[in-house]
Amino acid sequence: MATAFIQTSILTKAFVLTSEARSIAATTDEDRLSVSLTCSGVSFFTVDLYAYAGKVELFDPGTLIENFFRARQLICESVTVSFGTASKNILFLYCENQMPDSFDPSRVLLLSSNARRIHKNSQFTVAALPVDRNTPCVIKAVGHDRLGQIARTQFNKTLNIVDTLFTEFSVSSIIRKATGNTVSEFGPLRDNALKDVMYFSVEHGGRQLMCYITPAPAYLTFRFRNIFNVPELVDIEGSIVTKSVTNRKDAVCSGDIVKYDRRTDRTYEFTTGPLPADEVESLAQLISSHSIQLLADGSSHDVVIEDHTCEDSTDDSSLTTMKFTWRFKGRRPVNFNSSIFGIQPSHREIFSDQFSPEYE
Repeated sequence: MATAFIQTSILTKAFVLTSEARSIAATTDEDRLSVSLTCSGVSFFTVDLYAYAGKVELFDPGTLIENFFRARQLICESVTVSFGTASKNILFLYCENQMPDSFDPSRVLLLSSNARRIHKNSQFTVAALPVDRNTPCVIKAVGHDRLGQIARTQFNKTLNIVDTLFTEFSVSSIIRKATGNTVSEFGPLRDNALKDVMYFSVEHGGRQLMCYITPAPAYLTFRFRNIFNVPELVDIEGSIVTKSVTNRKDAVCSGDIVKYDRRTDRTYEFTTGPLPADEVESLAQLISSHSIQLLADGSSHDVVIEDHTCEDSTDDSSLTTMKFTWRFKGRRPVNFNSSIFGIQPSHREIFSDQFSPEYE
């Protein structure tokens, strides 16, 4: 008999999640087969497997594909699976979590949450499998009109996700568009201009992302790869405690004690405020991500999360808070401008309040 794939559900799906690709098998009359995985002309895995009872099986190909996708920063690509002379092209979608059977990746946003808090000067990511190149992205903004009444406006924007599957939007450009500012990258808004914007939605092909603008004066912005390997942006409000520890060794040189091999380790313990359920999932994916950057002072810095605590309760009367400790990847501490320290507990009123009489 010739070599042939054993038909399973993953061979018939339009998109196959890497988390559900537990095995791929084929029947054969050969003693052994050369099994390979190829993507975009690159053969990233090859092995010879011996047949047992006329069957050759490759276990856990999803993990192999995830490793390749992470190295190439891919999200959804076609992979050619070859068992000897038999081959099949399968469209794999990177997914680290086990999803329910009803999950349809073509009908959802490839994000950690469909609702989030953002800020006027921040950015956010929209990611999805393309539905139609001509399907417009509709942005609906809600705020106050010139008379102080609740009002709304909407406009279209081309969503460039056909090739990259994701794009980043600037919150300030959406606000400028909704308020009729002509310097917006979206062009002038001639009708229904708002005085301010409280929240807005981004809709595309029946999928919707809600963004609520909060007036927090300081926050941290992280970019991380979520469970779909999509680079996602998230703003986090809370407080920071900075911990610096200097390690050194002692030696006696000419009768004097000399310090050498000095190293300063600086970590940042971040405690969030109360979190709704959608933000809990986003932070859970942030903490477990394989790639995390902090956006500060106009630069992106690679960071590592060392430990965290999260007690997520089903009790409606107690919102979840999360604490995690992070540090920069490099061995040297990083200094910032004052903006990053705005979320630290502030007890510096001595420089702004009037002195008491005994000090005058």
